[in-house]
Amino acid sequence: MGAGPGRRGGSALPIVAAAGVVLVMTGVVVAVTAGREDSPRAAAEHYFEALADGDAERALTYVASAEQIDVSQYPLLGNQALSEDRYRPGDADVGEDMAAGGQFGTEARSVRVVYRAGGQSVAQEFVAVNENGAWRLRLPFVLLGIDGGRGREVTVNGVGLGSAGRATAAFPGAFEAVATGNTLLAESRASGVAQRHGIVDYVASLQFGVPELAPGARESIRSQARTALDRCASSTGAQPAGCPFALNVPGTDIGVTWSVTTYPQVDVRTDSIVWFSGAALQLVDDGTGKVHWSATYTDAGGTRKSQSGDSTFRINGNAQATPTGIQVSLV
Repeated sequence: MGAGPGRRGGSALPIVAAAGVVLVMTGVVVAVTAGREDSPRAAAEHYFEALADGDAERALTYVASAEQIDVSQYPLLGNQALSEDRYRPGDADVGEDMAAGGQFGTEARSVRVVYRAGGQSVAQEFVAVNENGAWRLRLPFVLLGIDGGRGREVTVNGVGLGSAGRATAAFPGAFEAVATGNTLLAESRASGVAQRHGIVDYVASLQFGVPELAPGARESIRSQARTALDRCASSTGAQPAGCPFALNVPGTDIGVTWSVTTYPQVDVRTDSIVWFSGAALQLVDDGTGKVHWSATYTDAGGTRKSQSGDSTFRINGNAQATPTGIQVSLV
């Protein structure tokens, strides 16, 4: 799909997309450097020179339709994402250009660049198009995807991306992601570089993996679960709300006393995620929970009766991080 210059006047603002990332025109004007060698290969060389210098604004002058890119919406296309040498691509070896294929237009050219990033050699293909008489690279970015944040605040190369999982555009280079620890989960880290995905798209998929609990989180969860069970046992109802044990009593005027005789060992599955108002982890137990009950009731014939017994129960619920601690809920 070719990317030409944006139209002016009353027509709709153009939108360009790469691997699902949409870059929308916001009126940001990027000046085109004049008086230098102009060719598909030179555009790629100058682009990587700017990235190696950590100069995002200069790099964007070699991008086709750069005026359509709202850096506030794609913060990894700003200088902060290139603030340290280890994030930037280096040792770029730019090959000769060749025909890019009809889907990009008859004049589009393809340029292969091999560069170093994150201690690895990365080969990436770029498409150059002639825009207003100058060769520019068509969306020469990497689609960055992050998985496993589990509600934690995420940064990539020091740039904050919030707590929601999102895909975003980034310059070629090395990517270091951090999911900041909270009251429930410890900090997680992931890193990666671009990998080819499809014909011309390149993706860096950063996977945090299964997180560890934050210090003290397990103890807090177990303490709160025990408190919740004691609250359930203090009920005089046959089916206390939000509790793991209940009775079906065949009568009216029912009164029940409960006593937890064995508290189960409660834990959480850190490989699980449940979404409520935020990310939560599923509670599990060892299956040893047991409760003693005594019930009094009036049967259908008006006779007052009583029964007692023992029942096993299993924990069902979740643990969720809050700004002040951990919230455990039984369901």
